[in-house]
Amino acid sequence: MGIEVKEIRPGRGRPELVYARAELVVHKESLKATLIGREGSTIREIGKRARELLEERVGKPFYLDLTVVVDPKRSPTNRWFKVRDSSEAWLCPAFKHPHLVSVRESRIRGNARVAAFVELEHVTVHGGAMISNFSSIRRSVLHKRVSVSSHCEIERSELGPVTFVGDGAEIHGCKIEERCFVGMNARLSRCEIGRWSVVGAGAHISDSRVPERSLVVGNSIVDRLDVYTLVVGKRLKLELNGGEIWSGQGEKYYVCYLPEDNRITVRPEPTERVLCEVRKANDKWEVRGEGFVRTVRGSSLHWYVGHERGLLG
Repeated sequence: MGIEVKEIRPGRGRPELVYARAELVVHKESLKATLIGREGSTIREIGKRARELLEERVGKPFYLDLTVVVDPKRSPTNRWFKVRDSSEAWLCPAFKHPHLVSVRESRIRGNARVAAFVELEHVTVHGGAMISNFSSIRRSVLHKRVSVSSHCEIERSELGPVTFVGDGAEIHGCKIEERCFVGMNARLSRCEIGRWSVVGAGAHISDSRVPERSLVVGNSIVDRLDVYTLVVGKRLKLELNGGEIWSGQGEKYYVCYLPEDNRITVRPEPTERVLCEVRKANDKWEVRGEGFVRTVRGSSLHWYVGHERGLLG
């Protein structure tokens, strides 16, 4: 949410009163409804607390005229913020605890998420990226929806969109392409990792080029991967390595792994090993898997199948 003050003036007929008109800017309708609250209860409470704080600090009575506006272009979540040092961190909504981070000369998108005790120096963080506690990132680029777990160290590297980095990983001088998975405590140095690749926990590789869709264990490539993606939208789609192989608009499906064929398929009835069940729930899809239930729309799930090792995980 952003706040734009549109007007400040003395009250008409009451010069001791300060009239202030401001807009609360959000990027989607659902947030507008949340801010207004039932019968305007939330926006009234926001105005009451803001007025009390202003009157205490300024020493004059205030009249606040607050309006909630939906405008994605003006919303701070869709803006870039140039943060020159830690004293400016509070200006960027990406920081959950701006007083508990160390930042220097970084560009950060407003809808990124940066946790406490993170160090950023000469870093570009794109929208949707998430950085967890106690991680240190220097002279690097994190593209859209990159997820960096806690206690990671990243330097002079570029991480492609939708890449995941596990706890305690160290990445130095690397280029990692889109949708890669780097396991916890992995050590990567001067490497290029092709898209859709999986680097196992504790792997140590340096001065290497890893082809796309590779499985890395220890210090070597041990398997070639096929990546299956279930895209959940108005209709269901199953993709193999980025190409659509099935689609459907029914009410209920099962995503199954067929060991004899070493492949994943979608069927109306359960067969062999069921990875998840997908059924219509009003205008959304409900996905039920082992240990989780999600109601999703416009998202995706991924499975990796090794040519030699079969289904991973």
